[in-house]
Amino acid sequence: MRIALVADLHGNRAATLALEKDLQTTRPDRIICLGDVVGKGPCSDFTFDWAFANCDLIVGGNWDFGVAKKMFPKDEPYWTQLGPERMQKLSQLPTEAELMLSGRSIRLIHGRPIMKELIGTGATHEQIDPLFIKPDGSRWDVVAFADAHRHGMRTINPGLFINSGSVGNALGVPLCCYALLEGEEGTEDAPFEVRFRQVGYDKALALQDAALHPDIPRIDTFIREIQTGLYSR
Repeated sequence: MRIALVADLHGNRAATLALEKDLQTTRPDRIICLGDVVGKGPCSDFTFDWAFANCDLIVGGNWDFGVAKKMFPKDEPYWTQLGPERMQKLSQLPTEAELMLSGRSIRLIHGRPIMKELIGTGATHEQIDPLFIKPDGSRWDVVAFADAHRHGMRTINPGLFINSGSVGNALGVPLCCYALLEGEEGTEDAPFEVRFRQVGYDKALALQDAALHPDIPRIDTFIREIQTGLYSR
C-alpha cells in the first residue's frame, strides 16, 4: 500500500499541475491531503477543485477553516473566488483522521488548529509529545502533519514525527513537495517506509497567475516565497 501525503496547495495552480503529473509516476493507491488547499496563492478555486476531485481524504487546515468561516475580513477575495458551495465544504472538513499501516497507528493532522501554535519537526520534545497521546491515554505510533511547509522527520521517545512538506508554498526548498508512505495495510507489523518527493514546477505560470489576481491579499509575499523559499509574511 502506497499513500501520498499532500498538503498546503495554497492556490498554486502550477505546483498542483506538477504534483498531478508526478503522481502518475509514483502511482499511489491513495492520496490523502493534510489541509490548506486554499489561501495565499491566486488560484484557490483550482486547488480546491483538484483536491476534492483527487484526494481520498482531506483534513482541514487553519487556512481552510479561516477562509470558510470568514474569520478575517481581508480574505474576501478568496470568498468571492470560491463561492458558497466550496466554502460550505471547507467548513465541514474533519480536523484529523487515523490510518493503520504496517501495524502502526498514524495520526493525520494539518497542524493548526489541532496545534495551538505553528511548530515544526525541530520543536522541543515537550511541544511534540502531547500530539502522540490519544484521548484514552494510549499513543499513536506516527504523527503526520503539514502546516510548517518544510519536509522533515524525526523520532521521539517513542514515535515518528513526519512533515509532508508543501505542494504550493514550500519553504527552504521552493519546489512542489510531498511525502509517500509505504507499508502493508492493517494491524500486523510489517516494514514501513517514508519517502520525500520534491518536484520542480512552472514558476513562470505561477507568476503569471499571480499577476492576474492583484486583489489577492499579500500576493507580493506569496510571489517572494515561491521564488526564494524564504518566509515573507
